[in-house]
Amino acid sequence: MLSKNSKRIILITVDIFFSAFIFYVNASWKNPIYTCFILSLTTFLIVLIPFEVYWSFRDIWFDRWNKINLKNIHVEKISISVEGGSLSGAIYQLKISNSTHLSQNKPIIIISPGFSDLKEDLEYFFLPIVNSGYPVLAYDARGTGESKKVGKKADIKNRINDFLHIVRWIQKNDKLGNKEIYTAGFSIGALTILCGGFPLEEIKKIFAVSAIADFRENIPHFNPIVWLRYFFKGIHQFPNEETNLAISPYHVIKNFKTQNFSGSEAKWKEFTKKVMLVHAKNDRIVKFKNFIKNKALLELSEKNTLVFKKGGHLLKKNELSIVTYALNFFKN
Repeated sequence: MLSKNSKRIILITVDIFFSAFIFYVNASWKNPIYTCFILSLTTFLIVLIPFEVYWSFRDIWFDRWNKINLKNIHVEKISISVEGGSLSGAIYQLKISNSTHLSQNKPIIIISPGFSDLKEDLEYFFLPIVNSGYPVLAYDARGTGESKKVGKKADIKNRINDFLHIVRWIQKNDKLGNKEIYTAGFSIGALTILCGGFPLEEIKKIFAVSAIADFRENIPHFNPIVWLRYFFKGIHQFPNEETNLAISPYHVIKNFKTQNFSGSEAKWKEFTKKVMLVHAKNDRIVKFKNFIKNKALLELSEKNTLVFKKGGHLLKKNELSIVTYALNFFKN
């Protein structure tokens, strides 16, 4: 079956020939060049636009997620102080009885959102996990949702610092402080938990989806569409060396390994088992080479990796597999 981009190329090719024919016919009637051009361009747009509108609405339909409302899940809103204000979040816990909403004695899982994700956008991922007995802490990152006024969402260094504040908040919480901490992150959220959480012994498991390796190397300078997307989102595309080392999982992990596991490969391999990397080979935002680079540094076995042939950066149509593998990773 042809992909949407393949269909688009075929459509545009046929459309160009048809528009050229309209231009030729009008020119043969000795109409002015300006008139020929306008009629030709109008024909091109009349043919192309309906298909683009159809594809756009079709994507919206297939990408929809119905609101999940599980009556056996208790949601407690929380506020966590960070630099610039307070992050808005919520703790989701499975009710044991009508009068109690404390989950079973399982680790708490921090959900680190993608660049523009609201915590509600990831309910499809973490509500099944909550329903399995794990308490989950989900939050709106700075610059998004109810944390919009805290700061800029493109401030990646502070997003990492915010994650550390969340970890400390859990450790000081009377009800949650005795629990082990797991975490899952998507895209920038995966970068966040790898940079902030990997060096911490208290973070026992990290489920990283579509993670960057070297931030500066990943910027697609020769892809104008993606470059413009980064530009309009306000993401700093040319960080200095110091900043790049701080926001690049590959460099953070490599530096941690050098300082703590030099000459101890066995201990290193044991430590890295807490990481699982998930990626799609056709990811155009965070190229698959990032996965290869991170996997090689972490020396991960196939058991700790999950690779999809298709799905893109958002891993569309792979959501069920991701939830299943995440649950299995957290349980084992």
